[in-house]
Amino acid sequence: TAGMVQFKSYFTGEATAPSPRLASCQKCFRTTDIDSVGDSKHLTFFEMLGNFSVGDYFKREAIEWAWEFVTQRLKLPLERLWFSIFLDDDEAFNYWRELGVPAERILRFGEEENFWGPAGETGPCGPCSEIHYDLGEGIGCGRPDCGPGCECGRFIEIWNLVFTQYDQQSDGRRIPLPKPNIDTGMGLERMAAVMQGKVSVYETDLFVPIMKRVSELAGQRYGQDETIDRALRVVAEHGRAITFLIGDGVVPSNEGRGYVLRRVLRRAALFGRKLGLNEPFLGGLAEAVISQMRHEYPEIERGRELILSTVEAEESRFNQTLDRGLEILRGLINYRGRHGEAITELLSLAKVRKPSSENASAILEKYGFVGYDTEAEPFEQVGEQMAAESVADLLYQALKSQEEDAFIEAEARFLSLQEWSNHLSGQEVFELYDTYGFPPELTAEIAAENGLSVDLEGFEEEMERQRERARAAQKIAVGGGRVDMEGVLSIKHIPKSTDFVGDETLKHQSTVVVLLPDGEWPEDRVVTVSQGQHLGVILRETPFYGEMGGQVGDTGEIRGEKGRMTVTNTVRHTVSGSELIVHQGKVVEGQISVDDIVEAVVDEKRRLDIARNPTATHLLQMALRQVLGSQVQQSGSLVAPDRLRFDFTYLGALTMEQLLEAQRIVNEKVRQNLPVKAGTTSYSEAIAQGALAFFGEKYGEEVRMVEIGEPIISAELCGGTHVGSTGEIGLFIIVGESSIGAGMRRIEALSGRGAEEFVHKQLSLLEEAAQELRISAPEIKSRISELQAELDAERRKALALERESLRKRAKELAKKAVPVGDFKILTESVEEALSIEALREMGDFLKEELGKSAFVLGAVFNDRPSFVAMGTADVVARGFHAGRIVKQVAAVPGGGGGGTAELGQGGGKDKEKLSEALDLAQELLRKLS
Repeated sequence: TAGMVQFKSYFTGEATAPSPRLASCQKCFRTTDIDSVGDSKHLTFFEMLGNFSVGDYFKREAIEWAWEFVTQRLKLPLERLWFSIFLDDDEAFNYWRELGVPAERILRFGEEENFWGPAGETGPCGPCSEIHYDLGEGIGCGRPDCGPGCECGRFIEIWNLVFTQYDQQSDGRRIPLPKPNIDTGMGLERMAAVMQGKVSVYETDLFVPIMKRVSELAGQRYGQDETIDRALRVVAEHGRAITFLIGDGVVPSNEGRGYVLRRVLRRAALFGRKLGLNEPFLGGLAEAVISQMRHEYPEIERGRELILSTVEAEESRFNQTLDRGLEILRGLINYRGRHGEAITELLSLAKVRKPSSENASAILEKYGFVGYDTEAEPFEQVGEQMAAESVADLLYQALKSQEEDAFIEAEARFLSLQEWSNHLSGQEVFELYDTYGFPPELTAEIAAENGLSVDLEGFEEEMERQRERARAAQKIAVGGGRVDMEGVLSIKHIPKSTDFVGDETLKHQSTVVVLLPDGEWPEDRVVTVSQGQHLGVILRETPFYGEMGGQVGDTGEIRGEKGRMTVTNTVRHTVSGSELIVHQGKVVEGQISVDDIVEAVVDEKRRLDIARNPTATHLLQMALRQVLGSQVQQSGSLVAPDRLRFDFTYLGALTMEQLLEAQRIVNEKVRQNLPVKAGTTSYSEAIAQGALAFFGEKYGEEVRMVEIGEPIISAELCGGTHVGSTGEIGLFIIVGESSIGAGMRRIEALSGRGAEEFVHKQLSLLEEAAQELRISAPEIKSRISELQAELDAERRKALALERESLRKRAKELAKKAVPVGDFKILTESVEEALSIEALREMGDFLKEELGKSAFVLGAVFNDRPSFVAMGTADVVARGFHAGRIVKQVAAVPGGGGGGTAELGQGGGKDKEKLSEALDLAQELLRKLS
């Protein structure tokens, strides 16, 4: 999201930069200005140029060199340049003046405009100075006082020089950094617009081919209509952004970066609708982006297949959601439009006459709030029902508060009721999202276009209630206690990084550096922990592998002259720049003290079991890329002694043939007993050699690369432990494949002893089954088919008998129906129904028997009451709504329900209240007359 994010630890002094002077050109993505995308300058995805100083040059040099680059290298005319500085930064003012900048062209702004950071709640920050370019008097608002800071578009910020000199604390304090730093950012797209004499980034050679493709797809000419032009720009920008996000391994999901991708893609699809693009089109746009940018960013060419398939699948899915959501939203809006004027009269009656809350339904009916547009589309009717329920709930709550003399609360309810016609509630937005998958951002955008506000805070409250999980500080379990890594930040004694020697040996003599009794970081340094206590131990060097990259931590023992502890897990954590490995466990003999010379002994058998699986995981990824294509990218893993789990990007389930082929390739490489070698190299060299990197992982300048085979068949950046040759894996078996989200698959597999045990268990089960069936193992499949056929025949007989019983019972129940005007009503408990499906089927039989009718049936399944309400079309026309009826009925035994006008279904908790609920149903049905 910002050019300096990867340099943050350098600025705070937690890590050492490879050089005190750095420069970068990098892809950036941020959604803070997403609502502004479509104007001349705002983007979600852009290329950021930057130069950085880590405790080296500072403000004077940064300003002088920026001036030199802009005026001498780019040759931008001074009369077009303006400069802004932080309010009290006289130093920056004087430096610009020394370079010849007129004082009237140096503007002072406050924190919002000219104080940058931090990137998050805490971290490096400081005042900044921005360079702005004047696009000319023909652009913008034309006011005499127009200048940098005006939103009209005439002035464009081209370079931001941040003087990073403070470290913001969690309490808001800003303390000076050990050394001041420089962090600058120049947007390539904006500078291209300036250099090419364009007033918009979309008119530069970076965007013209993409804009042309959008125009072709939409059949719309750019420059004819500003509304159309903005939609074209939004689609082009978002199309470029999603291409790069997917190319970098992001897949659509409902959380984290996956949701950000999904949000941008869906926004592009929505603006496509405004251009008349009702069928999937973003794949064609992604093709144009790849063609335009593939030479500078070859990864999008390599990921072409994944990008196109992900975009097409996600867009097709969303088109269904969009069609449905737009209909529901139309219903919510149209219902308000039809009843907006009646709200005033309804409010007057409610406030003056102060009716009982029990009369809320009658009041709504009087003012025409009951019913919906029967000619509307099905999901538009759903939206109208939601709107009707929201106004009914508001009125009921207002009258209830008025009854209870809660005047302040009642007034607030009446105010909400007054605003109802121009406002969508958080509950409605939440239901659109939670039940129908319609994004809240799109709801807000469409509502605003129709003059409605949206309660997004209420939506977030509904989301929070749904989550029902506390947000706690990250904890790391330690035996029976825990290590709170927040606490370590206040401790004075932070050891240096633990040296890992486990690649060379599994037994190593080391020194105890820190003890964590009962898993807690103590206020004062603890020097001894005695027998029976849980603890965490940090050694100077250790052969124990700390949990990382999906690989579980080692177990074993730590032995000293005065005592011994069992190590049940090993984890690692970064604290103030130190990479610490914490050995978790319990003192089982004597005591362990700080400065003890101890022998750290890893469980060798378990380590070897674990080591098989990282190597097997690398072979699996290699095999999958052979079988499925290079779009396969690792997105997560688990490496344990007895199993491995591999998460990767791929659209669609794998066939049995594909899984067997991947398994065959891995076992072939196992039998070839290929050498496995690990070594360190630079990150850039490793990538140049074709090594695979795990997206989302942070890599330093120096990385560990694991290579398999000679010639190399697999090369990956990996910090895990591996076998010396593939033959040590023994056997590899895939035992499961599943979806873990849109475009995400998971394979579970076994190797070595785990695979052998699995085969043994499977063979044993097969033999037991054969003995049970009294046949030989090869005959099991045919025998199961015979038994299945017999079972299906018996099921069909039972179903026929049940249907006949239900039909017979329906005829009997029909005789109990009570005439109400020209139709019949019925409420009855049905013991014969064995499932909710059977209850619905009995309802269908009853409709045949009764003709014009409305009824509610109840039954008890699994000790809980269930209800079905039905009505014929002519009764619905009189105001009957099965979904609303069943919702009220199911509330009696503590439940809920819903449905359409003709069919409603619900359930409760207390079966003893079934009869009471049906009595209410009878009362509600009689009111239809």
